[in-house]
Amino acid sequence: MNTNILTTLCAFLRTAPALRDITLAAEQLPPAPFTAGLWGRGTAVKATRQNLWGETRQSRRSEFLLRLCLPLPPGDDAAALQNVQRLETLQAWLAAQSAAHTAPIFGNYDTDAETLRTADACMERADAGGTACYTLRLWADYTVAYTEKGELA
Repeated sequence: MNTNILTTLCAFLRTAPALRDITLAAEQLPPAPFTAGLWGRGTAVKATRQNLWGETRQSRRSEFLLRLCLPLPPGDDAAALQNVQRLETLQAWLAAQSAAHTAPIFGNYDTDAETLRTADACMERADAGGTACYTLRLWADYTVAYTEKGELA
């Protein structure tokens, strides 16, 4: 089981072709072109089950927000299209990595069923100085198993 999900996900995202020239940190960065920040929005337990041997399994969902700051000079349609294509490419890459089971593993039970999903890619804001901030939500669904003593199984 991965004990530092945010750090692992950040390192994984740095390998994405769409983020090749982006400085990515596991924090919120000031809006500067070609920077990105990733931070956790929390983890929810979706279900808890206990079996006859006292093992407890928790289905969890961790949510993250990725904010990309990219150049967008006012009225530059080509730059706007390039930014949208970057987001679409990133989402497609993440979907492919999840489907191929090459995304990070966060749980310790039924890891083949883990998924990493994205949604809600949008421009959050643009400023007159030529920088636009885009956000993308990410979810990791995984299962953690504990022994009857509360230790990781």
